[in-house]
Amino acid sequence: MRVTHRMITDQVMANLYNITERLLRVQDMLSSGKTLRRPSDDPVKLNHVLLLRTSIRKLEQYTANVEDGLSWLNLTDTSLDQATSVLQKVRTLAVQGANGTLTPEDRAMIATEVEKYLEELVGIGNTVHAGRYVFSGTETLTTPFVLAGGRLTYQGNGASIQREISEGVVVAIGVPGDGLFFRGFEVQSNEGITLTVGERFAINGVEIEIDGTMTTLEDLVRRINEDPALKEEVYAFTDGKRLFLRSRTETPIDLVDVSGTFLQDSGMLDPANSREAWGILKVVRDLAEHLRENRVDLVSGEDLEKLDQALDLLLKVRAEVGARTLRLENALGRFEDFTTNFKKLLSLDEDIDVAEVVVQLQEHQNVYQMALAAAARLMQPTLLDFLR
Repeated sequence: MRVTHRMITDQVMANLYNITERLLRVQDMLSSGKTLRRPSDDPVKLNHVLLLRTSIRKLEQYTANVEDGLSWLNLTDTSLDQATSVLQKVRTLAVQGANGTLTPEDRAMIATEVEKYLEELVGIGNTVHAGRYVFSGTETLTTPFVLAGGRLTYQGNGASIQREISEGVVVAIGVPGDGLFFRGFEVQSNEGITLTVGERFAINGVEIEIDGTMTTLEDLVRRINEDPALKEEVYAFTDGKRLFLRSRTETPIDLVDVSGTFLQDSGMLDPANSREAWGILKVVRDLAEHLRENRVDLVSGEDLEKLDQALDLLLKVRAEVGARTLRLENALGRFEDFTTNFKKLLSLDEDIDVAEVVVQLQEHQNVYQMALAAAARLMQPTLLDFLR
């Protein structure tokens, strides 16, 4: 076969391109610190690396969720500790007010002090964490408790904030205020109620119609809660089997069947399915009123009993908060260990051995220099050389 100068030139250039490509790849590895820069480098290993990176990102998100939950729970526990301290002081005043030797004026002075503690408890109930109210349920941008003219109002809801701490595992970190500080008048249905299209009923004079879009209790709850005329008075929720209506104040809810017998059939008109307003704030507010009215019998009996119940409830809730905190702390420790192990595996797969890559770079540079020198000698003859 006849070998031409063009063939020699093309072959030399092809070899130089191959050498420079290898040199560039090693330089890229050294500058980036990674062995894998593109899928073609090692498809099998790259797939493993991508899976590890996905796992690490998930762990980082779960870690952020747990840290936020711990911060929320720690503030909740601190607030409950303050509430416990205030309530114990209120109980001391109640015992003092129950003393039969005190005059009505003395009890009025104690009532004034109790009212100051009531305001302090409202402030604790309105605790804020990073711009969000801790005891508002999921309505975290809404001030939960309002005390005006002796009238208590809860503006949050009964749902609890939750955080996902692993695949499919959710932990409640919130303590809705209506389960502790103040719960308005409540009505609940029986289990297994039926929604019949066309039936109408009224809540506090506001008519609600069951239409074709309401197939579950969640649909009915959403319809009630989205009604602007009811939003400031009542909120609804469900446990999946029963419907609950809860007043935002102590005022009983007015329920009337308009068309059909939905309320009657569901048991919501049964007095046995209703509960009066209760909560720490109401207990303290009632104590102040009874002291001003000089009702020693109520102060020494019902009020002290309810204060003890409120203190027991606070201890129970704090125990639940402590259990959730411990669970999140354990999860955080596991996530930190998992993340460390995954990062080690990721490093083994994609990080370079610096010494080895530097040697490879020097080797490729030497080869490149020798290839240039060989090409220079091989391609020296030109047309002028032949004319001589």
